[in-house]
Amino acid sequence: MTTENIRYWGYRIDTSNIPFFRKELEQGRLRQGWSGPGQDLRGSSLKSGARRNLRMFREVEQGHILLVPRLPEWDRVAIVEATEDWKSGYRFAEQDFYGHIFPARLVKSFAREAAGVTGDLRALLRNPHRFWTLDRVGSDIEAMRQTSQVDLVVKKSDERRLEDAIHQAFNENFKAREFGTSVYDRLNREFDNARWENVLVRVLRTRYPAPSKVDRVGGRSEKAHGTDILISLPGVGEGPRHAIAVQVKDYAGVVGLHPVDQILKAEWWDGQDSYSLVEKVVILTKAKREENTALMEYASKKSVRLVFAEDLKQMLTEYAKRTMGLAPSD
Repeated sequence: MTTENIRYWGYRIDTSNIPFFRKELEQGRLRQGWSGPGQDLRGSSLKSGARRNLRMFREVEQGHILLVPRLPEWDRVAIVEATEDWKSGYRFAEQDFYGHIFPARLVKSFAREAAGVTGDLRALLRNPHRFWTLDRVGSDIEAMRQTSQVDLVVKKSDERRLEDAIHQAFNENFKAREFGTSVYDRLNREFDNARWENVLVRVLRTRYPAPSKVDRVGGRSEKAHGTDILISLPGVGEGPRHAIAVQVKDYAGVVGLHPVDQILKAEWWDGQDSYSLVEKVVILTKAKREENTALMEYASKKSVRLVFAEDLKQMLTEYAKRTMGLAPSD
């Protein structure tokens, strides 16, 4: 099967029994579902739980690639190849708890934080369904299939990704107008929303050095204050510290009003922990200004500052030049 004909799928297992699934896969069997009457996918009277597995039974063909989170270990994702068409290679184990048996083999596995794992792929792996398509990132998966197993399990920090993107962009072809764009494009390929936050904290710390502070404040409490990053600056005299609340979204195209509504919750900081809220900012890592006039008008009315992709490129250009020891005018 040529790569043009390969389809790519996500596939979940019961993570309470990882050793069983690992052992079965080592024997060429990828398991799923339940046993008992009404569960055999070749039957005509299926129970509702079994019917949810019909798509994988009907659509997975020999040579298709599946990514299986939590295999062969909790912190890995298995790359699995179907060794037969699943309609013909399917077996049903009446007495086993996981009755569906699909013919497959383990190709290799990777850590989500490995260098070759793109942001788009990491985002799609968070899909909560039992079975879903990954065709959109097929080229990314193919690149990982060509990567050594060792490189696929060595985790790479977001800070290291930023440094590598800067040095690679500089070494390949440094031109002032293209430098920041090259760094941005590399990071945009690797980062999803949460990882952009880590990078932006680092970039913003160069803009707001000590005694200012730049911290990630998301997590469970974000529901209350709508803030991913909080920048705090010294106040005047004994007065409260001035806070700049930042929300980060990796949205592209036409963006709705939700990001602005979310950062409006940052009023929560005003008066909290001796903070005085000064500004509310939304960073849209992929969206363009010219495509979002309605959002800009709404943000202006709500006193929210928007940072679009072109603004982010400029921020990265300044940071990258500083990192490489270049003057702003270089």
